[in-house]
Parts: sequence; C-alpha cells; structure tokens
Amino acid sequence: MIEFEYIRATGKLRTICSDSSLFDKIREHFSVENTGARFARRYSRFVPRRKYAISNTGVSDLGLYWEIRQYLIKEQIKVDINISTELQEALDVGINKELFTEFEFKLREYQEEVVKKALKVGRGTCVLGTGAGKTFTTAALIENYFRNCKDKDVFKCIVLVPDLGLVTQTYNEFLNCGTSFKLTKWTGKNKPDLTANVIICNIGIVQSQFEDSDWMKYVDLLIVDECHKVKATNKISKIIAKIKTKNKYGFTGTLPEDQLDKWSIIGKLGPVIYEKSSYELRLEDYLANVVVKVVNIEYKNHPIYEGVDGYRAELDYIYESDKRNTFLTQLCSKLENNTLILVNHISHGVNLSEYLTQCEDKQVYFIRGEVEVDTREDIKRIMEKETNVICVAMSSIFSTGVNIKNIHNIIFAAGGKSFVRTVQSIGRGLRKHDSKDKLVIFDISDRLRYGIRHSEKRKEIYQREKIKYVEKNIS
Repeated sequence: MIEFEYIRATGKLRTICSDSSLFDKIREHFSVENTGARFARRYSRFVPRRKYAISNTGVSDLGLYWEIRQYLIKEQIKVDINISTELQEALDVGINKELFTEFEFKLREYQEEVVKKALKVGRGTCVLGTGAGKTFTTAALIENYFRNCKDKDVFKCIVLVPDLGLVTQTYNEFLNCGTSFKLTKWTGKNKPDLTANVIICNIGIVQSQFEDSDWMKYVDLLIVDECHKVKATNKISKIIAKIKTKNKYGFTGTLPEDQLDKWSIIGKLGPVIYEKSSYELRLEDYLANVVVKVVNIEYKNHPIYEGVDGYRAELDYIYESDKRNTFLTQLCSKLENNTLILVNHISHGVNLSEYLTQCEDKQVYFIRGEVEVDTREDIKRIMEKETNVICVAMSSIFSTGVNIKNIHNIIFAAGGKSFVRTVQSIGRGLRKHDSKDKLVIFDISDRLRYGIRHSEKRKEIYQREKIKYVEKNIS
C-alpha cells in the first residue's frame, strides 16, 4: 500500500509506503550523486553521498506526485494506492471551460493545445523550443484565467521573468496581444500598480521585496518564464514554493540536464504537460533552419594550464590572444547582415569590442549588465532595422528570452559546455525574418586542454538537437 497525503501547512506531498523496501527504492530513484561529497568529506564525514528529492520521512514538492506515479507504471510496480481527500482537492484545480482565442494574432495549433492542457490540469511545465511564441501563449493562458475568474477587479497574476530586459520585452508583447487584463511592470525603477491584474517582474526585485510584499503570497496565478533557472537550491525556488496558489506554470525552451534541478521545477510548478522541440518547429517551418560551423583553432607553442586555476588561466590566454581576436575581427568583416557575438566575461567583451572597431562600415555595440534597459532596447531596434550591426553581448543577458528576428550570424566566442545556455543561445537567431533563409552559427573551438573537452560537449548537444555541423581547422 502507498498513501499520498497533502500537507496543507506547507503545500507539500507526503508519500507513505507500508513496504519500507519499496519506499527506499522510490526514494533512491529520485536522487542523484552528490558530486562534491568526496572533496567535502575531507572536512566533514557527515556529508551525504547522494542528494534526494524526497526526504527520509517521505516529504517532497507536490508536483513530484505525477513523477512518482509514472515511475510506478514504468517499473510495473503493482501496489494499492490511496490518495487523501485533501490531496485530491489540491490536484483538482483545472478549468473546464471553452477556450477563448480572439486575440490580435491567431494562435497556432500547438499554442491552443498548450493552453487547453494547462487549463485542464491547473498547473504544469511547458517545454517549448525557443521561437515557439511562449510569450503569446502565456498571454492567452492568463486571459483565459482572467475571463473565468468571478471577480475580475481583484484577480492577480505574477509573471516572473529572469531579468530587467525581459520585463520590458514581455510587457510590450503583452500589450500587442489584444488582452483585456490590466498590466503593470515591477522593477527597481518601476513601482507596480497594485490595482493591475497582471504584474510582470524580474527575479531580482522579487528576491529583495518578497518578505515585505505579503500580497505576493496570495495571488491567483503564477507564471514563471524561463523556469529552467529555478534551481533546486536557489532562493527564487524557495520563494516560488511560498506562493500559495495551486495554479502555477513554468515555461522554458529547455529543461536542465541536472535531474535534481528538473525535479525541483516539476515539483514546484507541476508535471511536464506539453513539449515541442526546436527541431519540430524547424521541420514545421515555424523557425529558420540552422547550420553550425565549428572553427577549430590550433595554437602553436601554447602554455599548458593545470591545477585549480588552470581553466581560468586558459580562458585569459585565449581572450587576450591577438591572433584569435584578429581572426574574429576578420571573420566579422566578411559576414553579411547582423552578427551576435556571445561572451561570458566582461573583460573579454571589452577587449574584443576594441578589435571589432576595425571592421569598416559596421556598427559595434557591447551589451553588459550596466547597460541601461532602455539602451538595450534601442540596440535591439537598430538590429531589427539595419543590416550592418555587430553586437557583442554577455551570454548571461542575451542567451535567454531576447527576441531579435534580424540576426543572421551568431558567434560562440567564449567556449563553455552548458546544455541550457548553448541551446538557448542558438535560439536567439532562429526566429524567421524576410531576409533570412537560415541562421549560421560559428562555434569557436580552441584546441587547448579545456577547450577541446567543452567543444566535444557542444558537438554532442548539436547532435542531440539534430543540428548539422561542419568543421574547419585554423592554425
């Protein structure tokens, strides 16, 4: 016998097994190796070897209920199951109403399907490849909730986005959707209009103001954009758990590879209710085609970096390489249309931008954290209208959510091996444009100790995402 209970005080799930060995089996399945344990145990022998999504008393995030049920089915574990009345009430929070679709733009077939499933379940995680129109889908979902609420004057929804730039972008896109709810922005510079129905805010402001904004705990609907950023241990994950509404949704182009982070997202926001990959969107002609050109740069007589600081030392070497920066400048000079160059460190961006000023007839911009949101928006508008722009940008800012259709070339200039960041970065250029038949990505692969490892990892990602790549060697 397995009993599932709802803990009302915390909104958590408790799993109780009459067979302790079955409980151990389930708990072990929802765990990952604690990769830092070996090092940490030098200082404390109490560091656990594994990290668990379910506590030893059976407590987990509510959304893990569906994952546990799927596990039992997959493993063909036949056991009597009892669901408490309170848990059943907590799960039955969907809306079975006719879908409203009369917006300024027609919903695509899959976007309608997303909204229908989301309303039926009442919570969940939607995985839509970059360029699928997550913002419009989100607006349609909120509008349907708004139209079905009993008292529209007091309806409150929080739309949580990763950064300041996306607050403005999401706000503007919502305004163009033809929705009827009242909208406001909340950032460090924009105070929210609390009479509004929908408050779009960034993670930073929520983290700093949550304890002093008690109203946030009692909103009717929570939407978390780019929810792959909700890590198992970060602060925003804990805040999401404290928001009491059962109607929570996450939208992302890519779920994280780390299983514990994936279970954290599903646990707090609900099961994966819809998936449509970038590959499917390309096949159905919603997105531009893409090809990757891997440029293998060989270095003669290069130093070998090892030890704790070896990786950073290797990065400094390539970032300061005159020949590498000269090659990138020559490459950009030859490329037609607009080019986005993604970097991971400010010093690299500054150095590379100085070289790029040598490109004739090109406008060069560098977007980093201290660049004002309004200035970023101005640069995006320039890129949409003109064809001679090179934009160097921090990947932490531009790898997620930024919507610029008139990008023809992307250069991965900083290496790295992150699955989410690589896939999200590719998505910056996949949106279709009248002047674009395909997106070309130049993956700069430095044939050094760490560079080789990371390059191989990125090529695995391209294969997984069904993106063709070709390689060229440069000495």
